[in-house]
Amino acid sequence: MKKLSIALVLLFLFPFTFLAQEINTEKSIVNFKINNLIVSNVKGTFKEMTGIFKLDVDDLSKSEIDVCISAKTINTENEERDTHLRSEDFFYVENNPTICYTSSNIQKSKTGYTALGKLTMLGVSRDVNIPFTYKNNIFIGAFKINRTDYHLGENENPFAIGEMVKIEIKCIVN
Repeated sequence: MKKLSIALVLLFLFPFTFLAQEINTEKSIVNFKINNLIVSNVKGTFKEMTGIFKLDVDDLSKSEIDVCISAKTINTENEERDTHLRSEDFFYVENNPTICYTSSNIQKSKTGYTALGKLTMLGVSRDVNIPFTYKNNIFIGAFKINRTDYHLGENENPFAIGEMVKIEIKCIVN
């Protein structure tokens, strides 16, 4: 009973506003969509997201996102295309096994938050802002990147594959 009383006092004195949680790699996913042959889209996913998500709603300077996904988990439901995407022509997963994002700042926005940080893929790091919401231990964010900024498929026919990639993240934290 004494331990319970101490715990309640601590919760009252230090309200739970700081969330430092590990990502549930089994339930988290990254979806993407890119134009293919100008008239259609290729949709796919990445899994095996690992890392840390910290959100302190009272002091956002203490918040951070540091996550990586496994490039080899790319899945467009077309094994021949997925094998090509894992090759040197695209993700070159043997030399570049992960795609990582590290925030440098998290800010409050009208609809939730925005993470400012670096997305690193194929050895190239670029500034990327990710608008996101966070509710019930679920991070949901969406943004676009230009694949050529990362030299991703840069030798491919530009009419066969679009440049802009729409990325949606659903990250469940424990």
